[in-house]
Amino acid sequence: MDIPKSSTYDLIYTLLEAGMVEFDSKELKTFRLGLKMFELGMSVLEKIDFHKMSRSFLEELSVKTSETVFMAIEEKGTIVYLDRVEKNSSITTSAGLGIRRPMYCTGLGKALLAAYPVERVQEIWNRNTDKIAYTPATILELDKLLEDLSLTRERGYAIDNREMEDEIFCVAAPVYDRTEKPVAAISIASIYLKMDTAKTELFGKMITNAALEISKRLGFRRIRLFF
Repeated sequence: MDIPKSSTYDLIYTLLEAGMVEFDSKELKTFRLGLKMFELGMSVLEKIDFHKMSRSFLEELSVKTSETVFMAIEEKGTIVYLDRVEKNSSITTSAGLGIRRPMYCTGLGKALLAAYPVERVQEIWNRNTDKIAYTPATILELDKLLEDLSLTRERGYAIDNREMEDEIFCVAAPVYDRTEKPVAAISIASIYLKMDTAKTELFGKMITNAALEISKRLGFRRIRLFF
């Protein structure tokens, strides 16, 4: 950093007295980050409103894709929509802020389910005893859902291929916090006829990258969403 040694000495020992750094080796006079730095970092993370913080990422996705972008959380085995951004989007969907949807037939729901342990997936599945076939593509068997979630983990993002609404195709990915807990999911929704393999893979990469960046802002340190 091109700081004179005398100035560096003063800075380091001021940080040492404040508990921001601590000795790694007194003999070698080497240092490491202290507990106060950890406490400071945690206090910042706890005050982050991930909903507000993620808004710029959702807006960027919507501008780049010209599609509708959603964010949702899970509550009592269903997803609840927290945000919706659309810039020149061509789709019409009934999904609005505060609306609840099942997890088994939405991209957002399946992205979160793929991030959950199998036991929790089964618990959520069993809790929803009145499963509805919203379209001919809706998954209504647990074995098929588990297979779909396995494919989601392999590719890195979930797909809703007209499972909730006719002609609506979504890609989605989970968002994690610093404890590696999945806390939300984001998705890009488009018209099925506009999608092909190349576009699906492109949107999948975009939603994955955005979910990772939001997760990193929350303290998530892994480089993959599924592990």
